[in-house]
Amino acid sequence: MKKLIKHERNTRVPCICQVRTAKMIFEGIEIGTISEESNDAGEFDWVIRPNWDNLKKVSPIQIAGIDMDLHLDEYIRRYIPAFVEERTLPDTRDGLYEELMKLGLTWNDRFEYMCRTHGLCGCNNITVERA
Repeated sequence: MKKLIKHERNTRVPCICQVRTAKMIFEGIEIGTISEESNDAGEFDWVIRPNWDNLKKVSPIQIAGIDMDLHLDEYIRRYIPAFVEERTLPDTRDGLYEELMKLGLTWNDRFEYMCRTHGLCGCNNITVERA
């Protein structure tokens, strides 16, 4: 049975027409997935789906931006979650477009940036691999 909380911080945008998903990996174990969902109106949300069985194997590890004590099947954010912010460049960064061009990107597509850099960050050893 899915455990979902009805709250503005855990609701999807309407009429989703595109979903991109990547695996979240810690020490070779898939601990969950992260997806970017969008619609034709330019609205988006991010969905983090922890794999609770695998997280127990590598505990204690935290996924930034979600309350893991709630133990939900999925966490939906209509803003860029902390997990993504840690692994991508802000729109205001000096030299942003030069950094993006190095990866073959023409705009700050945070999902694509995260996948191409494997989501490496100094906060933890969770990496990101395209699903």
